[in-house]
Amino acid sequence: MPVTPDSQQSRARSASRTPSTAPRSSQSTAPSLRARSTGPTTVRSSANSIMSIDSTAPSIATQSLAPLQEKANGDDGDRLSPLLEDDPKSFDLVCAPIENERKLFSLEARSDQLFSKEHLEAIFQDTASLLRFTSFLSVARPKSVPVLIYYLDALKALRAINYANAVAEALEPIDSLDFTETPARATVNAVLEEKANQAFAVLVRDDLPAFITHIFIQTVSVSISKRVTGNLPPLLREASEGLAEVFCLTDPSRTDNPIIFASEEFHRTTQYGVSYAIGRNCRFLQGPKTNRSSVARFKAAVLAGHEHSEVFLN
Repeated sequence: MPVTPDSQQSRARSASRTPSTAPRSSQSTAPSLRARSTGPTTVRSSANSIMSIDSTAPSIATQSLAPLQEKANGDDGDRLSPLLEDDPKSFDLVCAPIENERKLFSLEARSDQLFSKEHLEAIFQDTASLLRFTSFLSVARPKSVPVLIYYLDALKALRAINYANAVAEALEPIDSLDFTETPARATVNAVLEEKANQAFAVLVRDDLPAFITHIFIQTVSVSISKRVTGNLPPLLREASEGLAEVFCLTDPSRTDNPIIFASEEFHRTTQYGVSYAIGRNCRFLQGPKTNRSSVARFKAAVLAGHEHSEVFLN
């Protein structure tokens, strides 16, 4: 049969429709519901990340949750298959390897430095950084300003005591005056020092994480803006590729606020499969060094229905 232009166009149209039949759902099922599935169909996402599973079973199965995931072998290397039992130590962070007696970059160690009191001390020692910190508290956390003022005033008092001790120590004895021969005792105010340390600890616990989160949000916002306008340097563009797609959604109206949707990049980055993440609270991402104060603040904000941001080490 001769091929006409009309028949070629109809073939092109029919061929263009074939790839668009991607599954409408990337949800998997719990083990008790797998028998009702009509057979999963796998397709690879445009980001070439994890494979999605097309299933006709319900999206949420909170009564019977699948155990921890591990990558399978063979042709289904991108699929995440459940283990028979959860590993109680699966959340432990692995120490960075040591090569040539030099430790490699450790995100865990960097996180400890980032949220440490030494970091806040460095901020207080730098005038520009202290100005940014105080400006942030004035705008975003006005309730923390009295704590900051209390600490700064206590610090001034301690410095005044130290100055007085230095002046008293520099007093020289005068001939023929016996009372000048005995040096003055240094003045120590241990109670004031303890109060200053406690105020500083509150700033480290509550306000330093909020300030770091604020800086991260500003950096990401500028990065996204430059990416959209095409002004982001190639090195940063490659380093941040796909990070904007790592997210999950939860439903606070349900018991224990479970995850109801997670992006494919979320599963690829965390290495937790769909059948494990869906229906669970996000706390399974927490590790042994996750900041408990950050978790408490996030929980309080969720219960109050307020917008909140935190930086976690999971």
